[in-house]
Formats: sequence, C-alpha cells, structure tokens
Amino acid sequence: MFGRLGKIGAIVGLMVIGLVAVLALPQTTQAEDVPKPANSMTLSPAKDYADLEPGQRFDGSFKIINSGSEPFDFRVYVKPFAVGADCVDQYEESGDFNIMTRWINFDQNNYYDIQPDQTQVVTFHVDVPKDAPAGGQYVVIFAESGNFDTQAGAAIGVERRIGYKFFANLGGENIESGKVESLKQKTWFWEPPIIATGKIRNSGNTYFVGEHRIEITTLGGKEKYTGSQEVDVLPDTCRRTEVTWEGTPSFGIFWVTNTVEFFGQEQFNSKKLVIVLPIYIVVIFSIMAILLIWALVLKIKGRHQAAFNTTGGR
Repeated sequence: MFGRLGKIGAIVGLMVIGLVAVLALPQTTQAEDVPKPANSMTLSPAKDYADLEPGQRFDGSFKIINSGSEPFDFRVYVKPFAVGADCVDQYEESGDFNIMTRWINFDQNNYYDIQPDQTQVVTFHVDVPKDAPAGGQYVVIFAESGNFDTQAGAAIGVERRIGYKFFANLGGENIESGKVESLKQKTWFWEPPIIATGKIRNSGNTYFVGEHRIEITTLGGKEKYTGSQEVDVLPDTCRRTEVTWEGTPSFGIFWVTNTVEFFGQEQFNSKKLVIVLPIYIVVIFSIMAILLIWALVLKIKGRHQAAFNTTGGR
C-alpha cells in the first residue's frame, strides 16, 4: 500500500516539476530577414490637425517615401470619409462634416518616376469659404501608385493606395460633448495577452482626441506594463479602442487600471483584478487534486484495514 502511495507521490512530483519547467520557458521569437518589396509606399505623417477660420487659406503638406526596390508613379486626390454605426471609417460617404473636400486643391496631382528611398513632398491648399459652418471637418487625401496616362492622369493599373487624414476645427459656435459609452475588462484570461476594449462617443460638433490607457501592476504594486491608444473621435460618431499587453506571461495575477481621457480631463477610471491562467494548468491541477484525494482515501482505507486486522475483526 505504501509502495502505491509512493508511486502516486512520484507522479504528482513529476507533474509539478513539468509544470514549473513549462512556465519557466522563455517566450522567444526568431527574427527573419524579409526582402524589400518591389512596390512599397510610406506616408509621413499619417494625419494632421488644424484650427481654421472662415475666409482663411491654409497650406499643408505631407511626404511620400518610396520604401520599395523599384521606382513608381503616383497620383493624389481627396475623398470624403465618414464613420459608420459600427465605428469604422467609410471612404465614400459624404456629409456635413466633410464638405472640406470642395475646398482642397493641389499644386500637382501626378508624380512620376519616384526612385527607391526617394522622398516626395505633396503640397495642398485649403481655401475656407467665408460662410463655412462652425465645427469639425475632415477628409482623406489618397496617394495611389501605379501606371497613369501622362495626358489625362487616369489610372491604368493601381498597385497600392495609402491615405493621409486631415482634421480641422472651424471657429464659431463649437460644442464639445462626449462620453465613454463602454469599457470592457475581462477578469479571467485562459491565455495571454491581457486586452482592454472601449467605445467613446462624440455628441458635439467638433472632433477631439481620446486616449485609452491601461496600467498593470503585480498584487504588490510593482509596475509591469503601461500602454495606451489615441483615437480621433469625429462629430456625431463613435470610436472603438483596444489596448493590449503583448508581453503578458502565461500565468499571473495582476491589478489592471483602465483610464480614458479627453477634453483634457479624466472621463473614466477603473481598477480590476485580472487572472491569466491557461486551461492546461487548470487540467493539471485538477489531475493533481484527484490523485492526492485518491492517495488520501487509500491511506485512510489502509489505516482502517490495519485497525481491523489488529482487533481481529471485532
């Protein structure tokens, strides 16, 4: 009987050792050399902001960089974009907050033979009408690489398209109003990483920048991670946020604090205990518990049997 208990103890011990070894394994990734793509276009900056007044002329610019290995041609053009009910950009719809598409013109629409590693500055102008409405305006300027008709500038074959977003607030009767519509922080994760999601709504007539930040500490208060995401919340629309701790360990118990700020003020703050516990650890501990209970039952039965034998069954 004691030999059987010894075997059970050995099995449990080996499982514990294996579990510790698995949790101690470093999580590494191997870097690979990625060849430079033939056609690759980079834009800088990806977006910009301005405060405008009726009757003003504004001059803006951004850069297109050939980050590929082959030369390309590209053209630029302006498009409206809106935000749908699902908080996602839609680049064909127009409305009251993107009439700025009519006010923008370019020094040049077509650019040719941009060499690898070459940077091309694109200049645009915004001529704001004197009767422009107050509030937010936003557009996207697309840069589209490919082959173009040198006479008409028409696209023959499009290879890549990237967009530069331009946001403006016009002087006048501006209404700043918004709220944190939701913020979700799970308490239990079966696998890493720890993720927090939120939704911010703008009920005013000007855009604002919202920041969702998470701070993660151990139970003792030691800082483990701080991360954030900024989103442009456009008038009468919503934006979703998602902040992820990519370095989350396989197992741990942490305090996670979520904070949302806009209009220069803290709009939401919540602290929550979060557990990361993979399912295989739960299974292993369950098996260990079953084996230990079995060993305990066998031990109790052994004592009863010994007592029975000693008393001769009386």
